[in-house]
Amino acid sequence: YIAHRLEREAKVLAALVGGEPKTTAELMPVVYDDVESAMHSLAERSLVAHLEKLVAEGRVTVSGERYQASS
Repeated sequence: YIAHRLEREAKVLAALVGGEPKTTAELMPVVYDDVESAMHSLAERSLVAHLEKLVAEGRVTVSGERYQASS
């Protein structure tokens, strides 16, 4: 379970490196590409939890509804 969570967290960070800041809607198909789109509304809660953790750690910044990896 922990290994899976860390792998998903790595996907979140990878999706945020470089480029423009992204919303959760923009991140969902990238980070949860292995989950059926019908389940994305449930997976979004997990994505938000990952993002909140990464923001608290200073690894991601948030402006409004857009997230970006910290430089």
